[in-house]
Amino acid sequence: MISKIYLKFIKILNFKKIYYFFLLIFFSPIFILLFLTRPLKVIRFGYFDIKRIGIISSAENFLLWRTNEQKNSFFDIWFIDSKIYNRQLYKILKRNFFIVSKFSIFFRCLQLLSKHFIFFSKHLIKFYNGACRLDRGNCILKLSKNEIKEGERRLKKIGIPTNAKIVCLTTRDENFLKHISSKNFSYHDYRNTNIKNFEPAIKNLLKKNFYVFRMGKIAKEKINIKNKRFIDYPFHPIKSDFMDFYLAYKCYFWICGNNGMDQVAVSFRKPLLDLNMVPISGMKITSKKTILCLKIHKDSRKKKLGFNEIFKHGVAKATRSDEFKQKKIKVSELNPKQIKEAVLDMVNYMSNSWKIKKNDEMKLINKFTKIYKEKSKLIDPRFNYKINAIYSPTFLKKNSWFLKN
Repeated sequence: MISKIYLKFIKILNFKKIYYFFLLIFFSPIFILLFLTRPLKVIRFGYFDIKRIGIISSAENFLLWRTNEQKNSFFDIWFIDSKIYNRQLYKILKRNFFIVSKFSIFFRCLQLLSKHFIFFSKHLIKFYNGACRLDRGNCILKLSKNEIKEGERRLKKIGIPTNAKIVCLTTRDENFLKHISSKNFSYHDYRNTNIKNFEPAIKNLLKKNFYVFRMGKIAKEKINIKNKRFIDYPFHPIKSDFMDFYLAYKCYFWICGNNGMDQVAVSFRKPLLDLNMVPISGMKITSKKTILCLKIHKDSRKKKLGFNEIFKHGVAKATRSDEFKQKKIKVSELNPKQIKEAVLDMVNYMSNSWKIKKNDEMKLINKFTKIYKEKSKLIDPRFNYKINAIYSPTFLKKNSWFLKN
């Protein structure tokens, strides 16, 4: 069988594959082992891109999808690249997965081989590419009791009491990706937001005696707010890989912003305010205790597009700036007032145990949910989930155009 594999591979060989061809020869004993052990147990291989902290939600989702029967049928080995960008992420993953920190090139060889020999595709672990259904179970990738105690100690050291209500905030800019790679990531610029637009909301939270952490490993600019309850985390000594996770565990709620760090809060099942989201397919629609509010979409005539119209213009799943440009659609951030109103929605709903008390709000939220269900198959053909999130009721009340047909 191995000789047939190499003969077939030679026929499609080009110079770009010469390197992999010799690697396939080098790894051939492992391929033979996979063939021999398959009747007993299927050995599968996966890859974690741990350059991005957001991989944690995909890892959590994988654990929830895996059934007990599958656990007995497969033995899973995961590869990561040798450089570890967040030590706490690596530590948490190691508790739940068998991880090899070198030889990820083997995984790429197996991927290449599986494209030409279906037999080997069963030995690849593939993440489910639909919505992460973390609403189905309790947190698996979590902190230990000792880690929680250490987090409390570090907060006390900077004067934050154990009973403090902490709100974490993330906004995206291009600086982090520039730091980790020389690759041009400008195709993600449609996701960027201006941190200055959040200042009125932050100040309002501070008046309500919340502690506010503006999160992030690297940020483009500081926030000019002088208050002992405000921590500009990217520029603060308390910043660490460990505290990235502890603050997600500790926070009262998390204000999302198209940022990979948001996924730590998602994985820890924290209440979420998902602001300035784009595209629609990225909304955390299945997350419980979540309020949503998209960026504003405008067509070439600068007309604001309602929810239905975004689908009609074909950008509900757009993931690159040039896709919006080709469709002549411009996305713009929520203004400071809209952000502040959405934050107040979040505070009010949490203080009322997520009960929708006003009939007009209930009607608008139900209308949004109905439209989303009607359009959901365009996002994910397998979508058949309960919609737990609600759209910002204040935004819906003040912007009647958004839900028009």
